[in-house]
Amino acid sequence: MIKEKIIENIGIIYLDKKEVINALNLEMVKDIEKILKKWENDDKIKAVLFDSLCRKGFCAGGDLKEIYNDYLLNESCQNKDEFYEEEFILDKFVKNYKKPVLSHYFGIVMGGGIGLSINSDFILADESVNWAMPETRLGFVPDVGVCKHLSNLPQALGQYLGLCGESLGSTDLINYDLIDLYIKSEDYENILNILFDLSKKYEGEKLIKEFRTESEKFKNTEENSKISNNLEKIEKYFSKSSIEEIFEILEKNKDKDECAKNTLENLYEKSPFMLKVQFEKYFVCKNLSQDEVFALDLKILKYSRKEGLMEKGIRSLIIDKEKANWNEKSVDKVPDEKVKKLLGIEKMYREN
Repeated sequence: MIKEKIIENIGIIYLDKKEVINALNLEMVKDIEKILKKWENDDKIKAVLFDSLCRKGFCAGGDLKEIYNDYLLNESCQNKDEFYEEEFILDKFVKNYKKPVLSHYFGIVMGGGIGLSINSDFILADESVNWAMPETRLGFVPDVGVCKHLSNLPQALGQYLGLCGESLGSTDLINYDLIDLYIKSEDYENILNILFDLSKKYEGEKLIKEFRTESEKFKNTEENSKISNNLEKIEKYFSKSSIEEIFEILEKNKDKDECAKNTLENLYEKSPFMLKVQFEKYFVCKNLSQDEVFALDLKILKYSRKEGLMEKGIRSLIIDKEKANWNEKSVDKVPDEKVKKLLGIEKMYREN
């Protein structure tokens, strides 16, 4: 499921679980960490590259079937939060890694795959990328520290992505500083060869600086945005002071605007409680460090698991294939105090 290779002075970690687009499980997480620890003290390795051997993409997130069967439904499992705890340890380790880390995005790039790689020193992505954090559909919220990055986006866009789980293309990712270089897939091998050659002469920040300069000539300028046509509507519907206001304006416009209608249908699939949590969390994360966001994410995941929201969300998606029967039926039924307690805040955003 994980393969390692060294070319010149670059250590490459390949995700290789093709049947589920590299959806991460505990074994993969531990194998990646083991390789990183081995290479961290190897003087030959000047940088590490995360890549995929699956044609469909980089990573589809966490392996939901394994999480559901091995943890949520497994009565003999003593630590039902083990996967997420270990995943977060790995993601923080990558963030603080002593050597440069690079990542190659293509195809499906979601959830845990983003968490693994988003704190890389350099991320390149091609025209096929479909980048998303769809966790509100699963009974929790964008996790693995990614909301720190979402909270740096303009309010309407950050809320739209976090609440709806909608996708970005590579043009969007480069425009909002979520990647470093947008390339054509046909140029990837040539770009890799530049990295390999540079690794023979440079290391650390100097290696990344030289690679940034040399690879820039392969910059792709072809448009592949997934949101550009709807930016005005995203601003109109999501620049609000509460999740209730978002639903209210979408309801008012659903009969005359297809975008509002589709967005509303999307949101009605999600957990009302977690939608309200995510709306507030966008603002909370602006004032938290990356490590504090990791801690909050893990707290929310554990809450979701204990309250049965995660089980309902995953079951609805991969087994029942229908809308989950959430505890609260709408966001206006979710008590503010419940959200405040989970997020550790005294006021909702609209009260500030």
